[in-house]
Amino acid sequence: MGITPTCWVTVSLPAFAENIAHAKSTLAGSAHLMVAVKSDAYGHGEKEIAETALQAGADALAVLDIDSGVRLRPHAGDAMLLAWLLSPSDDFSAAARSQVDLGISGLWQLEKLAREVKQGCVSVHLKIDTGLHRNGALPGDWEALCTEALRLERAGILRVTALWSHLSDTSLEENERSLARFHAAVDEARAIGLTPQLLHIAASAAATDLPESRLDLVRVGISAYGVSPFDDRSARDMGFTPVMSAHALVTSVDEERSEALIGIGYAHGLLPLPPDTGWVVHGTERLELRSVEANHCVLALPGNHAVALGDHITLWGEPATGAASAEDWASWSGTIGDEVVSAMAHSIEHRFIRQ
Repeated sequence: MGITPTCWVTVSLPAFAENIAHAKSTLAGSAHLMVAVKSDAYGHGEKEIAETALQAGADALAVLDIDSGVRLRPHAGDAMLLAWLLSPSDDFSAAARSQVDLGISGLWQLEKLAREVKQGCVSVHLKIDTGLHRNGALPGDWEALCTEALRLERAGILRVTALWSHLSDTSLEENERSLARFHAAVDEARAIGLTPQLLHIAASAAATDLPESRLDLVRVGISAYGVSPFDDRSARDMGFTPVMSAHALVTSVDEERSEALIGIGYAHGLLPLPPDTGWVVHGTERLELRSVEANHCVLALPGNHAVALGDHITLWGEPATGAASAEDWASWSGTIGDEVVSAMAHSIEHRFIRQ
């Protein structure tokens, strides 16, 4: 007989599917929708999330690295898979064999691709830096990058499927300036002779606040998982539902000290908090958190509230019970919601809700 776990996370695939449908209708509109499944799908499980995203209407998937794209290809059918964090030690031929699109921002990447890919034609997305300085080609290097890409395209080594960039999302005005820089770079690339099928620059934030940035494809990340990328609005405000929730069992009750222990802590991926910060729910009743330790959390028990060994505690992610959100936990720990869910990636059991 197996040992009952003291903690776990649940991942609702139906909720994720609803979020994808919502993103497609409200953020992408007539554009294609690319869903980020980086970092094990922000800790939710890349295989299950990738399959659900495509079944729910996503057109493409984004990963960080080639290895992740190769690993996901059997679960992605013939959908576009884009990897853009590339290292000199990466195997570009593996990307070609698995039909993983590459985000290209430097001449060295084109040179490496030409050396390593002897058969097949790799789909590439050329990236221009428009102000964020996140691994795009600098404007002064853009002409040379486009010129070499055109030469390799004519040689049958690659095809330039897309031109793209990242926005900083620091302000609407800065995004507008970056979008103008991007259009200027597109004009320059086309003047050189490139004929990309897709242009993409917007993620969730810009697609929400700057609809003209949607172009041909919108990339959606953490919002599709029911966690807001904004400081001034929640995922619920945007129409998204939390996909992951965190749970634990009561492992000890000390009536004299009016406290209980639950079997989850920062060794399981739970982000630590300052003492006497935050709360969890028992049923629908809030219990204050005294501390987050390595393998357990300490809860304060009010005098009129009974808790027993083995009782179920929800830490965050279930609005119906009144539980905190991942964003709440992020604010308590001084970080962002992405970190709260991603930290649970490999630490504890993931229970998938499929219907």
